[in-house]
Formats: sequence, structure tokens, C-alpha cells
Amino acid sequence: MGDANTESDYFSEIMEMMRSDIIGEQGCHLTWPELRHLTKQELDLSWSVVKGRKVVFTELPSYYCAIVNLKGFLRYRLEDEAVAEDIFRDLLAVDARNICALGNLAVICYRDSRFAEHEEYLDRLRTEIARRDPLSRARSYYDRAHTIRHFEQDKRKFTYIPYIKKAIEISKSVTDREKSEWRFDYGLALYRKDTQLTVGKASVAILESGFRDASLCFHEVISNVGPVGYQALSWTFLGILLQNQPSRTFEVTLPAVTALHGLNAVDCFEQALELAPLHPIVLRRVGSEMTKLKQFDRARTLLEASLRQEQSWFAYRHRGLLNLSLYEHSGSKGDIGYLKEAEKDFKEALERKKVHADYSDLGYVMYLLGNRRAAVNQYSCAVKCPRDDFFNPAVTHRRWARCLRDMGEAKGARFQEEKSKEVEQALMQGAKRIGEKFIGHGAGCQGFECDLERFNYFSEDRRGFVNILSEEQHPLSPIGDPLSFLTKRHADYKYDFFISFSHIDHKWALLFFRKLEREVEIRGCIRYRDYECGGAISTNIMSSIRKSAKIVIIISPDSVTDQWCRFEVNHALAESLKRDYVCVIPIMLRPCNIPAQFELMTFIKCQDGQFTVDDWYRLGKGLRKKTNAT
Repeated sequence: MGDANTESDYFSEIMEMMRSDIIGEQGCHLTWPELRHLTKQELDLSWSVVKGRKVVFTELPSYYCAIVNLKGFLRYRLEDEAVAEDIFRDLLAVDARNICALGNLAVICYRDSRFAEHEEYLDRLRTEIARRDPLSRARSYYDRAHTIRHFEQDKRKFTYIPYIKKAIEISKSVTDREKSEWRFDYGLALYRKDTQLTVGKASVAILESGFRDASLCFHEVISNVGPVGYQALSWTFLGILLQNQPSRTFEVTLPAVTALHGLNAVDCFEQALELAPLHPIVLRRVGSEMTKLKQFDRARTLLEASLRQEQSWFAYRHRGLLNLSLYEHSGSKGDIGYLKEAEKDFKEALERKKVHADYSDLGYVMYLLGNRRAAVNQYSCAVKCPRDDFFNPAVTHRRWARCLRDMGEAKGARFQEEKSKEVEQALMQGAKRIGEKFIGHGAGCQGFECDLERFNYFSEDRRGFVNILSEEQHPLSPIGDPLSFLTKRHADYKYDFFISFSHIDHKWALLFFRKLEREVEIRGCIRYRDYECGGAISTNIMSSIRKSAKIVIIISPDSVTDQWCRFEVNHALAESLKRDYVCVIPIMLRPCNIPAQFELMTFIKCQDGQFTVDDWYRLGKGLRKKTNAT
């Protein structure tokens, strides 16, 4: 094998090849940056979880490929290269065009200096990429999402979401059955986000939006032909979403989905059990929710039925919570037998996975049993554990404070109470960041959400239309200094026009902006070029609108839900009231419900991302027209 620099140069080359417009920043397990810093402990734990997992390709093809590739990756990272290579080769025997397996084998062969084999796999990979097959590409995106989620699932991270979204978006010609796998995983990601936002006490608007998106995703799985297990699990998570916020109803959030109207959480759980009465995940998930509903006998029946099939961490944890709940509901003194059973269950859970919640709950059981020092030890382990998903760590600090106070440690108790407040505040800030990341001005975008390919815009010239995408072929960059020959048409303003658009539409908007400057010969204001570096976004928006003679508003389904677009629209309309001429020009890029502010305005409507020649002329004339002030 070559020296370190040669290897580094090679991986730069292979990653550049894999970052083509065809499959985005896809790569493979052995090159993904998210997987480079895993510890041996994390790898060993992951192998113990997945080594016995069996999936049938014909039943769940995407999940099968993802599990096999994950097994191969784990064996390779655990220095069992021969087994890893066999695993990847076996996968290609089932799915000969699997992008991730081909990439992994190309990397392994290169690292072993088996350059002829390396070139063979690389050629196959290039051929597969060139085919642009939606199924192969969607499976590769699903694979990456599944693998990253596997290592993130007990942490407050969602970096895998754009990859599962991409799988769904490019799979229009794929059968509904396989798409159900991707839709379900996307719904599951949104459910995780909803839980984090609920724990962090996010705003009602953000919670309602997340509930709607997750519910729609699960409803799509239920409505389409797909694996019964996924349909049953979708019913299960619909019920859990309702339980997360008791005030939720499908009638209010999903008025158009009448099939869900009138259903409550228990109705959803019953549907799940009717579809898959023996499914171990359905059994333990519904069983855990029955504990919350205080249907304790049924909860035990379901959890123990699940444990007879799979001795899972989840089932042990939630049987522990069931026993703890039974103790707390059995009178003032309680039945100590329930605590002993809970202690066993939480210890069994910790044998399978180390998570904050189990340490904390085990500590609470120790406290109730009168073993204060053991309780403190468990609380200490809890706060050191990074896996705190689905749990409020502030609860641990409050329990710790109570325990210390009983031990006569008043100073320590006050310290833990303060820590509890700090953690609560951090959770709220974290929920705010999560909410902003999913509704913000492009924050966290992986480049997939704004792909022009998503929207089926016409890129060819058509008679009677102005082709915006042709601007990609022009030698001028879409971003840069204003064209040197431009002179402002409106002397009283710094800019002739300001453009408002959603980040999802930014690639089209950049080309549109440059075409306006170049062909109409007017000077515009766009955030990427003209905002003051370091200035607050809101300040830049208000200042730019005030300094622009006209304001062009790009309307699309994404812009009407984008918080910054709403901010821009509101300030544009407020500014228009101060002027004695028409200064706001709405353009509908993609069909959507017209915002109320524009219902009485004349707007220009694009057709597949292009303007008619007449509309382009009208737009240019309107933007060049002198204002009364000038």
C-alpha cells in the first residue's frame, strides 16, 4: 500500500467521484465521515446488537441491504477483514448493483494494494452511477440513513434525516412496497424529533407541525401496499404521537385525512395488534404505552409476550417501568416485590445497552429500597452517559437532590437542584435549535432538499418560454460581484430589486437573479452577496428591503412555511404601505395555496420553472419602471 499522502489523495479522488450530482455526497460506509470516530466499545456493542439479526431480502430489500452492509462495516472496523469482505460479496450476490457494497469493496481492495480488483469494483460502481437507476440510488441513501441512525439513535442527533428524505424523493418509479420501508423510517425520525421537542417544551406551532408531518408519513405507509409489519408499527406510532400531547387530535391537525378522524391512541394500538398480533416490536411498543394508560395487566401480557420472542433492551426497560408504576400505585407503603422486579429489569436492560434513563431509574429504585449510596452511584453513572434520548436528564438531578437531602447533604442537594434548572434550560434551548434546524433558512441542509432535480423543471429551451436553467451554461457565476456595466434604474435606492425565496428554492432563485441582472440590466440585492457579514439576519433583511426599489417574492410550498420568508414578506408589505407606488411583485414558482397577503395582487406564474415570453417582458418592464420618488 502507498504512503499516507498517496492514500489521502486517493480517498479525495474517490470521494469526489462519489460526490457527483447523480448520487450526492454518498460515498460508502468506509469513507463516510460520520463513522470515522467510533470507539471499539461502540463497535462491539453494535455488533452484539446486529449479529443475530435476520432479514429476508424479498420481504424487506432495503432493510436487508442496510443490515448486511452494517455487519460488513462492523467486522472490518473490528479488524476481521476477511469476514467483512465475504459479507459485502454475499450482498452483491443478492443485489449485484448495490452502490454501498461496491464502494466498500473498492476501498478494501485499494487498502490491500489489490489494484486490479479495486479497478474492477470501481468500474462497476461508475457504471451503476451512470445508470441513474432510482432504486439503486434510493437504497444507497436509505443505507446511509439507517447506518447513521444506528449510532445516533440514543443521542439527540438527526443528521441522518436528509438521507432518508432523499431516498423518498428520488423513488417515484419504485414500487410502493419498498417505498414503505423508507416512508416508515422517515416517519420514525420525525417521531423521535417530536419526542425531543416535547421534552424540551418547544412551541405549540413547532410541535403541531412535527405531529402533522409524522402522522402523514405513517398514514402513507398504512394506505399503500407494503409489509404488514410496517403498517402495524405505523398504527403504533400514530397512537404514541397522540399520547405525547393529550390535546392532539387528527381532526384538527389532518382535516383532509378523514380516515383517521375520531380515532384516539387506544384505537390506533388496537389496529396495530389486529394487523400483527405476534410482532415483537408491536407487542413491546404497545405494552409500554399501556403502562402510561394504567392498563397494567395488559401491559405485562404484551411485554412478556415480546420478551418470549426477543430479549430486547426496550422490553426489559419498560417492564421495569411497569413494575415501578405498580409499586407507586399500590398504596402509601407499596409492595416492595415490585421494586425488586424493577431492579432486576433495569439491570437486564443495562446489560444490553448503557443509557442514561436506565441508570437514573435504577437509582430511583435503589432510593425507594433505602439504599441511598447505591442510588447516588447510579445517578452519577447516568449523568456521565451520553445516551439520554427519550428522557429528561433534569429528572435525574432532582432525584439526586432528594436523595442527598435525605442523607443530610444540604449543600449537595442545592447543587443538584441548580444543575436540574441548568439542564432544563439546556433542553429548551436544544429543542429550539432542533425546531429552527428543520424550519430555518437552510440550516442543516445537506444539499438534497434543494436539488433542482426534485422539481422536474424544464431545462431545455422551448418556443415561447424563457429558460431560467439555461443560465447554468452562462460563463458568469450565479453569485459574485454585480455586473460591472449595470447602472441603477432607481436613483433613490441602493438596489433596483430585492429577492425573497426559500432556501429549498435557492438554486433556481440564484439563476433567476443572475438572468434578471444580465438580461434586464438592473441591480439586485441577494442575501448571499449583499448582506453585511456578521450582521443579524433580521437586520440585514429589513435594511435590504428598505434600500430596494422593488421586492420580488418567490412563492412556493416551501416559502409559505419558511419562517424567514414570512418575515421578509411581512416587512416587504409594511414597506409598501409607506410608498405611493407598487413595489411588491409576487411570482409563483411552484403551485401552492396563495398566502392571504397576495390574494388581491396580480402575480406571475411560472410553468415548470420557466416564464412565458410575455410574463418575462412584463416582469422586466415592472422592475425597470421608474418609481414616483425618482
